[in-house]
Amino acid sequence: MDIRFLTFPDFHNVYFYRSITLAILLAIGGLVLFKAPTTRLPELLLVGGCLLLMGWRFALEWRRLNKAGTASIHNDELIFASESGHRQIPLSSLHSVTSKHSLFMVRRYRSWSEHLAFVEFTLHNGERFYTLVESALFESPAAKHSLAAIQAAVLAAKVKSAAS
Repeated sequence: MDIRFLTFPDFHNVYFYRSITLAILLAIGGLVLFKAPTTRLPELLLVGGCLLLMGWRFALEWRRLNKAGTASIHNDELIFASESGHRQIPLSSLHSVTSKHSLFMVRRYRSWSEHLAFVEFTLHNGERFYTLVESALFESPAAKHSLAAIQAAVLAAKVKSAAS
């Protein structure tokens, strides 16, 4: 299986760069407010609107990252570890697996080719878990190779549990 889950140290890199990205966004916001009295209204509205959109997306990804934890697949189980605890979830109990691109959560700033994607695991009872995997920039869906490998593992586990 070609599943490229992020490791525990990589998660700490994402937390570190998340704080740097927040500082950059706040600095940009401060500069916009500082220059607001001398800037024409259409330019201010354009820059302010873009900054609000970026802030909204950053807040959304911040929330997803707070729910995320490290994950791995072993013996037809999803092993999920986060600050709230450690869980072993049978793959046959997963209802769906989807992925979403990450725009602001990175594990290093120096490379445009290494991006991350959020993978969302939904159980039959509606409970959701997030983790991060490596992805390419314009890959559709996000992290398509890892997503296909996870979905194949879930399908194999469901077939195996139905056969027994």
